[in-house]
Order: sequence, then C-alpha cells, then structure tokens
Amino acid sequence: MNQIELKKVMNEIESIINQLAECNYCKQGIDHNSKKLLSELFKLKIEQACQIKKAS
Repeated sequence: MNQIELKKVMNEIESIINQLAECNYCKQGIDHNSKKLLSELFKLKIEQACQIKKAS
C-alpha cells in the first residue's frame, strides 16, 4: 500500500470514527483525544499489516 492508498483508507476510517463519536443511540460521543488515538491506532495497524505482507 502506498502513501496515497493509506491516506484514502485513513480518510474512510476517520469518517467512521467521527460517526461513532457523534453516536445518537447512546448519546455519549467520544472526545477529540480519543478520536485521535483511534485514528493513530488504525494507521499503525494498517502499516504493520503492510510490513508483514511485504516480508512474506
């Protein structure tokens, strides 16, 4: 996965995170720091998966 593909995937993930943060069902969204941490975690996991795939 190149940087352009990673950016596209991360934009989609961030959109999902934002939707979860604005949850109308539970009326309890998540704060900005939690959204940032979730985004960073997803990015890290995607990068790790790409590295494993390249190594095999």
